Amino acid sequence: MPLNLTLAALDLEKTEKCYREVLLLAPQFIKNSHAENSYLILSVGNVKVVFQHLPEMEAQHPALLQNLARVPLGVGVQLEMNCDNLDDIYRMVNDYRWPISYELEDQEHQRRELWLMDPNGYLLVLNEEIS
Repeated sequence: MPLNLTLAALDLEKTEKCYREVLLLAPQFIKNSHAENSYLILSVGNVKVVFQHLPEMEAQHPALLQNLARVPLGVGVQLEMNCDNLDDIYRMVNDYRWPISYELEDQEHQRRELWLMDPNGYLLVLNEEIS
């Protein structure tokens, strides 16, 4: 069963740049002519993460989401992705001077991890198995 996860975004263009240029993924930017109801789709395996502009989400569902902007968006959300190219991503992170929250090379579990925050405050845990 596919899973779709919808997350609020403060700035869709910055979010797209982070995932496309820094993380080397291929998000699909759906932009309407009036820039209303624009969104960004990130497909990873059977999971789709849909980023929607925060004010549009609040306007569509005011009773439910009226307080969404009162807390940092990323609180409690962690997106973990397995990577085959963590060295390439690490180079891009450094090229863009993107802040690294945590870096780990765990020889015991044969795993490397790189923790970053996306432009909206969502924690990204990128990991690669060490052979």
